[in-house]
Amino acid sequence: MGNNTNPSQWAALERLRFIERSAWWRGMVNRNDLQQVYGVSQAQASADLQKYLELNPTALTYSLKRKRYEGTPTMKCVLHQPQLEEALGQFLEPASPGGAGGWGGSLAGGALESPASEPTSHAGMRVAGVGLPQRTALPAVHRSIFLATLQELRVRIHYLSLTQRRPGWRWITPHAFAHDGYRWHVRAWCEENKAYRDFVLGRIKETEWPTLPAGRLEPDAEWHTWLTLDLMPNPALSKEQQEAVKADYDLKSGRMSLQVRQAMLEYTLAHLRLPAQNGKKPAPFLVLHDKEPEQNN
Repeated sequence: MGNNTNPSQWAALERLRFIERSAWWRGMVNRNDLQQVYGVSQAQASADLQKYLELNPTALTYSLKRKRYEGTPTMKCVLHQPQLEEALGQFLEPASPGGAGGWGGSLAGGALESPASEPTSHAGMRVAGVGLPQRTALPAVHRSIFLATLQELRVRIHYLSLTQRRPGWRWITPHAFAHDGYRWHVRAWCEENKAYRDFVLGRIKETEWPTLPAGRLEPDAEWHTWLTLDLMPNPALSKEQQEAVKADYDLKSGRMSLQVRQAMLEYTLAHLRLPAQNGKKPAPFLVLHDKEPEQNN
């Protein structure tokens, strides 16, 4: 029975996408890559490459000298939309204190040849990210909050609040989750405040098991209201600086519109480094700890 590649099958489609990613980002791909990553036979790897050439005839050229297929300068992707993160995750392995890839590890491992034939063992030296503390909650907290959200139940939580004098127990009715770019919140009706609030999951010390059904609540207006942010380069910048901002944010017309939930507005503005709409300037949660002064003997 011959080796065929059927793009309608998930496994085959993934191999074809790997061919496309490799040719696009690394500039080359060969049978050994497919054998190493997917454990297929040499004949199957050849069939995959031929199938990709049928799907995208002008994407690859074969180099007799290097014995590999190379992506052409005019190559167009037909099986996926290229993203830089996928290239970093698959073909560069970011360094981290624990040695693990910061983008989820390398799919292809370190043995794949780099475009410039450089040792890939040094690949981790070429990608860096901001190392932030992990902000999460106990699995039991995640479970009970998710269950209460899914089944529309009230749940009693022990919350460590930054706006109240002391932590304590309260009843909430969660209805949605929100990520502010750093951590997860649960959006919930707070019976103590008689209003919808964001509760940081990492500050929920413990929960009781949710069993009580939620009563009828008014809709969360801030969650269901969408706002349009019209953004443009700061006129106070020089012309050259404004052009740099336009290029950075791909402002082809000099402006952009961003849709955001009202409940997520302040988080969005913080990421864009814009002043908060509520006029508040929150105090930092963390400060740098100065070294202890040396004691004189």
